[in-house]
Parts: sequence; C-alpha cells; structure tokens
Amino acid sequence: MSKVLRLYQYFEPGRYELKLSTDKKALCFGGSVLISGRLKVNSNRLLLHSKDLQIGSIKVDDIPCTFKLNPSKDELNIMLPDITSNDLQVQIEFNGKITKPMNGLYPCYGRNGEIILATQFESHHAREVFPCIDEPEAKAVFSLSLITPPDEVVLANTLPKTTLKNSHSTTTTFENTPKMSTYLLAFVIGKLDNLQAITSDGVLVRTWSTSYQVKNTRFALDVAVKSLEFFNNYFEIPYPLKKCDLVALPDFAAGAMENWGCLTFRETAMLVDPKNTSLDVKQFAAMTIVHEVAHQWFGNLVTMKWWDDLWLNEGFASWIEFMAVDKLFPEWHMWTQFLSIEQQAALRLDALKNTHPIEASINDPEEIRTLFDSISYSKGASIIHMLHEYLGKNDFRLGLVHYLKKHSYGCTDTVDLWKALHETSHKNVEAFMGKWTTQPGFPLVSIEPKDGKLLFSQRIFLEKSLPYKNELWPIPLLSSALNITTFDQSTLETNLPKDMSNFKINVGQSGFFITKYWPDHYLKLGQRVKSGKMPEADRIGILADMLALTRNGYLPVVKLVSMLNNFANETSSAVWDIIAMVLGDVRHVMGEKIVEAIKPLAREISNTQVIRLGWEEKDSENYFDKLLRPVVLATSASGDDSAVITKATDIYKHAKIVEDISSNLRSMVLACVSKRGDKADFDRMLELYHLATSPEDKVTLAHALTNFRKLPEIKRALSLIKSEHVRLQDVSYWIAFAFANPMAKNLTWEWLKDNWFWLKDNMENDMSYPRLPMYVARAFSDKSFIMQYSAFFHKVYEPALDRAIKQGLETIKMQAAWRKRDEEALLNWLSNR
Repeated sequence: MSKVLRLYQYFEPGRYELKLSTDKKALCFGGSVLISGRLKVNSNRLLLHSKDLQIGSIKVDDIPCTFKLNPSKDELNIMLPDITSNDLQVQIEFNGKITKPMNGLYPCYGRNGEIILATQFESHHAREVFPCIDEPEAKAVFSLSLITPPDEVVLANTLPKTTLKNSHSTTTTFENTPKMSTYLLAFVIGKLDNLQAITSDGVLVRTWSTSYQVKNTRFALDVAVKSLEFFNNYFEIPYPLKKCDLVALPDFAAGAMENWGCLTFRETAMLVDPKNTSLDVKQFAAMTIVHEVAHQWFGNLVTMKWWDDLWLNEGFASWIEFMAVDKLFPEWHMWTQFLSIEQQAALRLDALKNTHPIEASINDPEEIRTLFDSISYSKGASIIHMLHEYLGKNDFRLGLVHYLKKHSYGCTDTVDLWKALHETSHKNVEAFMGKWTTQPGFPLVSIEPKDGKLLFSQRIFLEKSLPYKNELWPIPLLSSALNITTFDQSTLETNLPKDMSNFKINVGQSGFFITKYWPDHYLKLGQRVKSGKMPEADRIGILADMLALTRNGYLPVVKLVSMLNNFANETSSAVWDIIAMVLGDVRHVMGEKIVEAIKPLAREISNTQVIRLGWEEKDSENYFDKLLRPVVLATSASGDDSAVITKATDIYKHAKIVEDISSNLRSMVLACVSKRGDKADFDRMLELYHLATSPEDKVTLAHALTNFRKLPEIKRALSLIKSEHVRLQDVSYWIAFAFANPMAKNLTWEWLKDNWFWLKDNMENDMSYPRLPMYVARAFSDKSFIMQYSAFFHKVYEPALDRAIKQGLETIKMQAAWRKRDEEALLNWLSNR
C-alpha cells in the first residue's frame, strides 16, 4: 500500500491568482494560475497536484519550463530553470472537464434542466480544477477571477471586487480570501435567487437557491444569522469575512460543505417549507447549517495539518452543533437526542474489530474519504462531550478560545488542542484523552457484587468470541454512589453503595463506554424504568447498552426483549428511537419466524402511546410528542395492528398529492402501504415520485418504492436506480433502502454486482461509495452468504474499500453468530408469553 507523498514539505504556496472561464454547453473550462511560493528544499524540480487537467504551458519566473504528468499519483512534475532564489512565481495555463460525478467542478441540474456549476474540493479535488498543493497544511491566499455568462449569479468565498460586463460575458474578480486550505475554495455559477439579512456584527448573510425554492430558505437564513452571532460570542473571535453565503444545490454528494464564506448544501439539508417539511428534516437542516457555520472557526480559521486529524474538524462541529441548536431551540432537548443520534452511531461502528482510531493514519490518497465516517464525526463528538463534562463548561470554552486565538490561520494536530485545554483548565487533558483518540474501540465495564464488595473490570468491547488485547482507558465512572471517579485499571474493588436499587454508573451517559451489570441488577433497573423514576438519558443508556451486549454475545436476547415490557409507558421520542432500534435489529437479524412471533410484543409496547397520541397533532403537545407519533405508529404497524394499517391506508387513498398526507406522518404512511402494496400502488407512488417537487418527498417516496415486497415491484424499483428519474446524489439512498427490505435484499445484491462498475464510474469519489460493502453486509445474517460476499469484493477490491469490506465481513459473521446463539430461545420465549 502506497504512502502519501506530502508535497507541502517541498514547496510552500503563499498566493494563488486563479482565472477560469467555463463553458456549460461543452462542459469544459480553461484558465491560468499564478502561484507565488517558496521552494523549501534545493531541487531542480517542482511537484504540484494536478488531476485530469490538460496543461498548456508553464513558466517559472517568466522562463518557459518543461513538465511531465504522473496521472497515477495526481502529480505535475515541473523541471525548474536555473533559479537564484527559492521564492518562485509559477505561471500555468490549463484546460479541464466539467464532470458528472459531484466533485471538482460539476453540473447541477435544476427542475427545468438549467445548469448550475458548483465546486466540491474536499478532500482532495481542487487539483481537478487547477494545479496546486492540494493539502490542508498548504494554506494560501486566493485571488479568483471568473468569466461567466452575463445573466448569471456568480458566488465565491468573498464578495466581488470588480465586475466587468460586455454582451457576451461577465468577468468577476473577487476580493482576496483569508489564508486558507485549497479544499475550502469554492464558487457557484448559475441562475439563483436569494434572501438576505445582516447579523448584529454587520455580516451580510444570504441564502441562495433556485428561484422556485428560495422562499424555503427563510428558516436557513434565520438559523445562519443566529448561529453566526452565537459563535462570535462563544469563541470571542469575530467571523472574519464580510459575508456568509449558504447555497442549496439541486445536486450535491454529501450533506453540506463548509467552504469559507460560501457554504454549499444538499437541498434536504437547507430547505424548509413551513407547511410541508417534517420535523425530522427541519431539525436535520438546523443541525447541518449550524455544523457548517461552526466550521468557519473550527476547521477554516484553524485547520488540521493532515487528514489523519479530520476528527478535529468534524468531531468538534458534530458536538457543538448540538450546543448551538439547543440554545436556538431549547424545546428540542438536543442533548437527550445527542445520545440516541451521535453516541449510538459511534458505539455501533466502533464495536467492530475493523474500526479505526479517531487519529487514523492515511496510507493512500483514496483512503481519505473513508475517514468521513461515524468515528471521525460521532465518536469524535462523543469523546468531546465526555471531555466537556470532565473539564466543566467554563474551562472547556476558555480552552477552545485559547486554542483558536493561538492558532488562527494556521494548522494544528490533536495534541495542540489538548495543550490549549490543559493551559486553561490545569488538568492533564492529554493523559485523560490520549487513549480515547489513539486506541480503536472503547471499553466494556463489567460490574458484579463479590464478598460484600463491588468488583469492576474493563476490557475492549468486541464480539465476545473474538480474541483481544486488553487495552485500558481512563474511564469516568460518573456515579455519586461511589467513592472513586476514574477507573483506569483492569480490575478494581470498592465498597457496595448503601442503596443498590438506584445504583448506576455513567449517569447521564456522557461516558463513551458500555456497562454490564449482574443479572439481578437488571431486574432492579427495569423496575426503576417502569416506575418512571429513572432519568431520560439513563433510560436510553440502559436499553442501548443491553442491545449492544446482546448483539455481541454478552447477554441473552430474552433478557433484552423482556426489558422492553418496562417501557410501555415511555413518552420520550429519543428513548423510543432505541426501542425501535431493538425491535428492528431483532427482526432484521433473526429471520422470518421471529418477525412473525414478535408482532404481538410490538403492538403491546406501542399501544399506550398510540392511544395517547392518536393521529392528529394537538396544540397542547410538546415537540417530543410530535416526533414520537410516527415512531409509535410505525412500531404498531410493524406488529400488524389492523386499526393502524387501515387508517394509514385510508389516509393514503384519500390523498390526491403527497402533500395531502401530514408531513410528519408521510414516511410512516407510505412505508405502511408499500409494504402491503401491489402493482396499482406502485404505479401511483411512482407517479407521486415524478410529481414531487420537494427533495424530502423524493427521498421519502424512494423509500416507499423500494419497500414493496412482491417480486415484480422489487425489480421495477431497482430498474429505476440508473434511470434519469434518480439523481446521482440519491443513488446511495435507493441502494440502502432496497437492502433494508428483507424481501428485496437478494435481488438488490444481484443488481449491485451487475452494476458495480457503473457505480464506480459515477460515484467513486462520493463519500457513500466506500459504504456500499456495509449496506450489503447489514442485510445478511446467514453464514453461507460470507463466501459470496468475500468472492465479489475480492474481485473489485481497491484501497478505498478495504476497511468497509472488512467491517462488512465482520458484521455478517457477528449477525450470523447472534442468530445462531439466540433465535431458538427467543422464539420459545415469544411463543410462551
């Protein structure tokens, strides 16, 4: 496996003067770049990054130079003339293509086929648009000039400095950017409209979209203004640009991108229709907007030196988005949702042996995008949350302020953050946090009474049968009932607490670990849940930990499923997310007999909330009730509750357009109908899909279309994926949804194998591409499938897929082992209830 050659160690760019002219009809561009920089080593050559560019001519200090391209390494090798100074002026003329995959410079297509050009340079795609040192540490100032059609909007990181128009074109030269990394440079060209506002600090904020969607950017504008003001205050550093644009793009591979001053978004991550957007998507939009605004400081102002510290950007932004959204929308209870959203995603992926440390090494450029996963984002956020609780909110904030001010416009690594937090808190942060970022995985803390004492032990949390090295972590026990606060040994004995009925560690669930209690204690914990005396966060923790323990062989499944009886009166939507996860995992892994046998339990535990909430929203109900209603109705429908199914079918039949179905119930209703639907239902849903104008509705209907259980409809859904009706940005949704359908998974597997090279050609640089092996693996709990899986992915292997293939293989084995271990016992228990 190749090592990444870091070109910044040889040449340090200081300024780029980039001029580009684009041609939408021919889907190509041309231009020139003048790079002012310093050669850091004595050499007769200069290496720059360049990918798929045609180089016309090169001059260094006005002297023509010969050059050679090395496509396999994305390198442009320039033979230097005799030079008297290491300070160089490198002038390059080049041409390139505007390509369909959504990286580099690519076309977005509006509703009527109009083309909007946009850039996506993270992680290493600036080199596809101009020669450069395409590494985060190689920060420079950018002067950008764009030649565009005269009637189109032109946006970039900064405001225009000059605009020259004639009848054929407009030349826009933008103000210099701050000193920043290449991956943060951005521009957008097309017919767009905007709303705008000014922050209390005088920053112009604009939200842009196609003209028919601009009215739905009002919410984004409000959130962006308030979050800029929040972060100005929290970080004590004014936002350094005059403006902040947020642009909703019809085609976008990721969720959003934090380009400095020119934030770009998938439409579902920014557009909110007050009458037609579900609360889930509205909340997702708020969180995504705040996440990208946070990056303007943490990521843009101060940047990781290399991608192995990506978590510094993403983990932090994924944590502080909850803090900021909690301030903007306190009724949303974001910190409770943090546990069910971020923490659980991280714990699930990090429980695999083939996980990776938060600080992960990069051995091949194609591995960079594989780090954009739940470890860098969600585990990063989770350990920052743990550190925030450990240091206290004031010391933590002061440490961040110190870190950002000390390293403004520079680059850092993880240790720099620990040092800054140490200097303000006077606690040894590196000693506490080092193990959490450099070791993969997380600990299992087991507790049992022994001879009048409590015996604690820790080991890495893996599937029980796997061999393991006994790594240790400093674990905050987070229990006022104990006289110890941190556990950093293999084993530990302490006195029994006086009141064992209330005993629990990791109170509030801010610790990133799994807890296993002794059998009798689970009965006490269940009684506390049932009595309503256990706090919400701890209810999440108990059930989620039990699910993890069961999946990995530490608890029998009957112990887990019987615990659900204590949650019949549960009213928290965040806790219900875990209940739904338990039922979903069990059904998904255990097979058809369990799917049938568990239906009565699904009806029983959801019944109280179905009766309490009903189908109609009430003015008196809280935000969590609005979130909860579709979850409990879907749970009841999964148990074949005839009243719920009849009502959902009736709502669907009376809807002339998809907007006639309540936005918060739309997904549940369509899924309920499609699961039981026939050809006529498929035809109608496909028509609704074609008519839908909301990007959220497109995804909701994609889920419904891939949820049919009959063979002809499954085949029709799969045939749509490569059609003109499905945007490339949505292909991964269709595939993931189809694999989640137990009746479609085998056909979807055949479709994926048959169309693999189409997926590679169109999605190779998409962040969802390395996730494809895991979409496959999660669908199967049959050991016999392992041979098929291994044979196919051996054939198409590439470095970008390496970790995902191994994670997928491990997932299939784990699910097969769980099924073998627990299926019969669960079937007997359910039959005898």
